[in-house]
Amino acid sequence: MNKPIRSEEDVIKGCIANDRIAQEQLYKQHFRPMFQMVHFYCSNEEDAMEILNSGFLRVFQKIQLFRHEGSLAGWIRTVIYHVMISEIKTKQRTKPNIELEHNDAEHHDFTLEKLFKEDLDTLIHQLPPATARAFSLFANEGYSHHEIAEKLNISIGTSKWHISQARELLQHKIKMNHE
Repeated sequence: MNKPIRSEEDVIKGCIANDRIAQEQLYKQHFRPMFQMVHFYCSNEEDAMEILNSGFLRVFQKIQLFRHEGSLAGWIRTVIYHVMISEIKTKQRTKPNIELEHNDAEHHDFTLEKLFKEDLDTLIHQLPPATARAFSLFANEGYSHHEIAEKLNISIGTSKWHISQARELLQHKIKMNHE
């Protein structure tokens, strides 16, 4: 049996009323871009899913606070981002402070989850402008390569190249900051 497609307003009202069908629709509509955002900052899918589910739980708990002063997707992204930063900080505080014995940089874990948003924004601003814009759309806003290509009037291949280039440049900058 197909579930009826509801308007965004109906989905919001349903979520406020704790309607599971509305919650499921909201989750499915926003899962992919939110997962991309969280997975970008996390080193593995398991951690990303844990954080994402905590984030959606917070969205459902706080959805009555959405004031329609921007997009629902933007509000959800902000809520999940704050949950993610909080959980990353908590995990970092609880990890033992052990130095790796290997001096080879290949053995160090230079993941972006070690950076806070301000640090990442500073590094992104150091990228070439077109690469920074494509990367920001992908990592921060959860756009797909197809959506980035349309938005920036470039090919999907060019979008993929910009994201790859940004990751390479950012990893190099992070490595340099940690040596």
